[in-house]
Amino acid sequence: MNRLPRLPRFAIASCTLLLFATFSSKAQNTTDSMQWLEDLSQAFRNAYEQVRPAVVLIATTRSWQQHLLPRSHPRIPDLPEEDFRGMGSGTIISDDGYILSNYHVIAGADSIQVTLSDRRIYQATVVGFDSLIDIALLKVDAEKLPTVRIADSDLLRVGDWVLAIGHPLGMGSTLTHGIISALGRQAGVFDLSTNEDKGYAIESFIQTNAVINPGNSGGPLLDLQGRVIGINTAISTRTGYYIGYGLAVPINLANEVVDDLLVHGRIVRGYLGVSMEPEMTQDLIHKHGLDMDRPYGVYLTGVKPNSPAERGGLLVGDIVLSVNGTEVDHSNQIQTLIYNRDPGETIDLHILRQGQRQYLGVELGERAEDRILAQGHQRVSQLGFSVEPLPSELAFELGFNSHVASELGFDQDEGPVVVVAVDPEGPAAAKGIQTHDVITEVDQERVTSLQQFMHFVSGLEQGRSALFWFWRPENGIDVRALKIPE
Repeated sequence: MNRLPRLPRFAIASCTLLLFATFSSKAQNTTDSMQWLEDLSQAFRNAYEQVRPAVVLIATTRSWQQHLLPRSHPRIPDLPEEDFRGMGSGTIISDDGYILSNYHVIAGADSIQVTLSDRRIYQATVVGFDSLIDIALLKVDAEKLPTVRIADSDLLRVGDWVLAIGHPLGMGSTLTHGIISALGRQAGVFDLSTNEDKGYAIESFIQTNAVINPGNSGGPLLDLQGRVIGINTAISTRTGYYIGYGLAVPINLANEVVDDLLVHGRIVRGYLGVSMEPEMTQDLIHKHGLDMDRPYGVYLTGVKPNSPAERGGLLVGDIVLSVNGTEVDHSNQIQTLIYNRDPGETIDLHILRQGQRQYLGVELGERAEDRILAQGHQRVSQLGFSVEPLPSELAFELGFNSHVASELGFDQDEGPVVVVAVDPEGPAAAKGIQTHDVITEVDQERVTSLQQFMHFVSGLEQGRSALFWFWRPENGIDVRALKIPE
């Protein structure tokens, strides 16, 4: 019978020590891993506790009837007077009541109600918005509110941990986590089919796999230190619910909206005046016979006449390689970099033209439409009143129903504007203009929207009087002559 050789005692001891050392190493590794996970969990908890008080629930109302019936439809007496309610989130950015959210959360709302984490409720007003990046700035009449800290979203990298806080599906404050999956992402989520800015939407999203669902919109996307790096905006989905990744507007881009609204009272965007291919491809290289060994840069398909681009020397077919030293490979990168600049600023472009590299300095301008609307707002302010699109809720209270609208010649998708404030010392007050006067015409030009009204007022001749036609519940149409300020 063969026997296994007996191991020397020192060999047995060595094996025992080796097994003990291996076990101890694994135990230590397990302990280290558990500690790492606990540290990460603590970071999540700290961020949530810091930021949760500054994340609000936003509830909006719109007339139920407005959503179901065209404007020209006769009023149905027995129609339930319920409101269409929408929900979203908001991020308090100043202790005196300024709140960031998404434009789509408050668009078309008759009323906006903000609920704080301590259950205090306020009515909010819209300071302004930019539908091109889906950001809105709201204000509530409150002091000493909790606020968030802001990070620099230009320093983000793919793979960074992120946290999302909001009020998804009306379930109350919720925390989710993930990583940054991509930066500068275009997703085609903005529906501007009925917007005058169609084709100008700026999509440069932070993409994340942190769970974002309906109701999260307007809440903050955070880094591990609890600082805001973005405003949660959308999800890419075919079902309406989360299936893989969410999208957030970088906070640096959102801050441009805040700065413009607080400094200028309106959005001031840099304007170049070009059209571009979304990205360079091998097919484009072959199509245009470009002297390139691989796709890079952004190809210009158009240069608008009398635009800053034309004045700066850009040509159709130029390939933009960098803007102010930042390399670009997608059109949305150029849009974002220009959005961050004001009219009058000069940007340095590195371009490729017919195989030759060149540098151009181009002074940015402002879109003519933006200037016209700004001038209209300025003139209305000088006249001593302010207006908004007539909300359906107020229209119902005033008796401006579909029958009245039809008699005054308004089509289904058209609507007047209503006076919402009057300066008691201004020209409008001196002429007897009052809050809730509905403006239907100016100099026999029917008012069909706020934009059209501002556009028309901006073109009125300075120094002469214009006839403003008002509708009032008590006495129908009235007319007042206001002198356009010089």
